[in-house]
Amino acid sequence: MDADPIKTVGRDRLARIDLNVYGLEAVLKSAYRFTGKCFIHLQHAAENGVEIRLRPKLADEDPDAAIREFFNDLLDQRLRSIVAAETAEVRNLVMAHALSQTSFIRPALETAEPTEDPENVSLPDRRSASAS
Repeated sequence: MDADPIKTVGRDRLARIDLNVYGLEAVLKSAYRFTGKCFIHLQHAAENGVEIRLRPKLADEDPDAAIREFFNDLLDQRLRSIVAAETAEVRNLVMAHALSQTSFIRPALETAEPTEDPENVSLPDRRSASAS
């Protein structure tokens, strides 16, 4: 493994991205986010990889900083997809509840007037208060 996986060719920065680590979706999302400030070229690489060529659009922009920011964003995108997968069931339940006319959790709270408190949610939890 190279000490630095990023190669320099003029103002371009080249690197290989392992799709087993990041996934194509995360690569495409990060690439799209960087199109405003960089020219980006993606190309299939052998062994389940993608090669990226990145060049800042502005001459005074640091290409080394840009490619490293790209890789930080790539990690962020990958972790977002992991969290989205882990929380999909809860998110789907919340969305179903929000878009339905059926009460799933506390029906009395959904039909009460804003000035009413039928479930006493404004009162402190007795267990918490007694533990203090």
